[in-house]
Amino acid sequence: MMKIPVFPLPVYLLPGGITQLRIFEQRYLNMVKNVNNTHGFVIAYVLENARMSKWGSWVDIIDFDSDEEGLLNITVKCQGLVSILATTKQADKLLYGTVTPMEHWQESADRQDCHFLQQQLKWLFNEYDALLQLYPTCYFERADWVCARWLELLPVKFEDKSFFARRDSFHMAVSFLNALLGSESKASG
Repeated sequence: MMKIPVFPLPVYLLPGGITQLRIFEQRYLNMVKNVNNTHGFVIAYVLENARMSKWGSWVDIIDFDSDEEGLLNITVKCQGLVSILATTKQADKLLYGTVTPMEHWQESADRQDCHFLQQQLKWLFNEYDALLQLYPTCYFERADWVCARWLELLPVKFEDKSFFARRDSFHMAVSFLNALLGSESKASG
């Protein structure tokens, strides 16, 4: 177990996922300043009624800059998932969570039932330069990486895709994505 800052945001990120955040509140600026002391931070999805999910994405800052307005932009990469056991609020209203690492999917090599998903994700990345800029290194040959990126990108409710944070959900994720994206191939166990 460890204590680490928690940033409640409507962001769904799985291991290997990268996103950009704009930081402007003082408590989060302080969090970023202290990131080396805290070993990153956790992004926890904000649910209805200002509740947070019971799991989050443990991220590291991989790049930063400031925009025209002088606001801090950071690029973060998910190193893994964590269970959030408890949270406490600091004097500056920054949340700290007591967290424990969660296992996620194992690395999965090329799979026949993922070829459609891989081809479509390659096409999407080639169509949108912003994705290629965000992901300088892509792992299209890894089915787990491809499925995780699709789950992050697709506009599906968090409640519907939260299940895929589970360690044993990979095969169901493949089936879900093939059905959602209209693949002719069916996932086979």
